[in-house]
Amino acid sequence: MNLLLLAALLALTACTTSPTKPTPSKTPPMATEIGQESSPIDPVAIQRALHLDRNVEQLGVEEKSFNSCEMGYGYSRNKDCRTMYMTVLNVRLLCRDTEGTISTVLTESDVTPIAGQTIRWSLKNIQGEYQTDGLGYGQIVALSPRSQKRERVRLSYKNEFLYMRANEITKVITPRPWCSM
Repeated sequence: MNLLLLAALLALTACTTSPTKPTPSKTPPMATEIGQESSPIDPVAIQRALHLDRNVEQLGVEEKSFNSCEMGYGYSRNKDCRTMYMTVLNVRLLCRDTEGTISTVLTESDVTPIAGQTIRWSLKNIQGEYQTDGLGYGQIVALSPRSQKRERVRLSYKNEFLYMRANEITKVITPRPWCSM
């Protein structure tokens, strides 16, 4: 009888300690430095908490640091505490239908927005992509253990790419190959 009771208790304990399948995150994917986080981070909530949820038309880079254990939103409250940085880079991509050096100032009528296109980007060890809106505006959001605002960002569209420092990007006027894609 005791043996039967022990076997039943073992079976019951084994069933209650088996791992459960994690629930998929409903937040959009977030670009984080490769290999940094294993739990789902809520970048939208972090962006709101840091007051970095600005309009995409406010061009340029803004960055804030935070303590991961104090932030929450997917970060552990008591493990691997460290300073993290959220970098938000708003950029507008336009193209001109000419090549080479010009002697006149370009106006809005001389350029065309790169609208509704997927732009790939990389910033140090972080990479991702974003979709431009109808006027060529887009936003890069990245989490990293170090500041990214002075790093070089690579923007790629089809087979074309350009490099600029993140803190120098606002409105980017690209050459003709970017227009014809």
